[in-house]
Amino acid sequence: MALRSLWVQFGKFYRPLIIAGVILADLMLGYVALRLRPDYLLAAVAAVPLLLIALRRPESGILGLLLTAAFVRVTLPTGTQSRIVASLVLAALLVGLWLARNLVEKRPLLKPSPVNRPLIAILVVSVVSYIWCLIFRDPLVIPSRNWPIVQIAALVVMMLLPGVLLLTADTVSDPRWMRVIYWATVGIGATLLFTKIVNVGNRFINTGGLFSLWFVSLIYGQILFNRELSGLHRLALVGLLALWLYDRFILNTRWLAGWVPPFLAIGLLTFLKSRKWFLVMLVIIAALLALEWRGFIQQVISGESAESGVTRLAAWVVNWRVTGRHILFGTGPAGYAIYYMSYFPHEAMATHSNYIDILSQLGIVGLGVYLWLLGTLVALGLRAWRQERGKRSFTTGLAAGTLGGCAGVILAMATGDWLVPFVYTQTIAGFDHAVYSWLWLGIMVSLAGQGGRE
Repeated sequence: MALRSLWVQFGKFYRPLIIAGVILADLMLGYVALRLRPDYLLAAVAAVPLLLIALRRPESGILGLLLTAAFVRVTLPTGTQSRIVASLVLAALLVGLWLARNLVEKRPLLKPSPVNRPLIAILVVSVVSYIWCLIFRDPLVIPSRNWPIVQIAALVVMMLLPGVLLLTADTVSDPRWMRVIYWATVGIGATLLFTKIVNVGNRFINTGGLFSLWFVSLIYGQILFNRELSGLHRLALVGLLALWLYDRFILNTRWLAGWVPPFLAIGLLTFLKSRKWFLVMLVIIAALLALEWRGFIQQVISGESAESGVTRLAAWVVNWRVTGRHILFGTGPAGYAIYYMSYFPHEAMATHSNYIDILSQLGIVGLGVYLWLLGTLVALGLRAWRQERGKRSFTTGLAAGTLGGCAGVILAMATGDWLVPFVYTQTIAGFDHAVYSWLWLGIMVSLAGQGGRE
């Protein structure tokens, strides 16, 4: 009772304490300004008003997270080769602020949703796997000096990404904010295309990982299903989609993960729009392949055969030598890397599959809860589509686009792209790429829970 009374008293001073904390942080920044790198100082100062705005309008925090992942390249050192990206820091602050606000204002921590249980199970299994790997680590495995930092960082990433989904699903319920976040995503892709057209540097723009999938699926969904789009907006979206597909499919054909999942999304959305047009699309694709089969083979199949037909299988065989002995809860976050380095360092290679990667780190239990999550997300995506398809409005296109993105994520995880980045391949910086998927899946969950309201 005493603790509860103390918490209630704290709640009365919640906002003044936050404001006082911000002022104190500004004073501390002023004191250490001369000792900080300018980019660190600028990022810290910019974060202060963003967090204050997010305190009042939580949806703005999600928008800020999207733009931070896309454009802010400030990173913090960890003492290892991995660096902490700004989007990871901001995500941690936003999730922490959201939880504290819900507790203080006595709100439910989570809105009722079928996705809550698998996400909570992922958080629990990640922690259990971390503890499990410490207790049952092979005695011959000798971690490096910085290994504890690496593993803790991997665990933080594994827990923050589901946290972003929960945060987004809970806070972004207004379709007007969904529009803002949608057009911000389109703007990120359009900015990249512009830099390529005018031939200027674009290293400051992050469109790696599964951004391509979401960009294509979200745009195509609006083109097909939003009757409210003006002719000019529709034409602009068609042009952006054509340019993007030309860049990712024609100019970068060998990167299968860059165009195969988006093409799956396009196929699914076309199928939802018209079975007849879906068959026409299949005929056109078959005709193009028949005409250019040899060139396509040379650019794609021959380039990928060693990786998918030989390297992938060899990587899975090597991985099973470790995973097979730690099948229940795996080797822990990032854990199989030190087994590789201890037992067969010259045979160590990437798994080329996010499913194998999750199995190796979190065991069969962890893989099971991730499959549970993916199945639940598909069910919610279909629910959102059934609710919105009769409207032919922005939310109809959004429901279709997020469902296509969800399907593409499931395929991409098998082809080597990452819903959960592995710290020894994408490093912790992979959070920048992965957060796009978790954010947009969160919006899909929110849309499914609205009961068709716009």
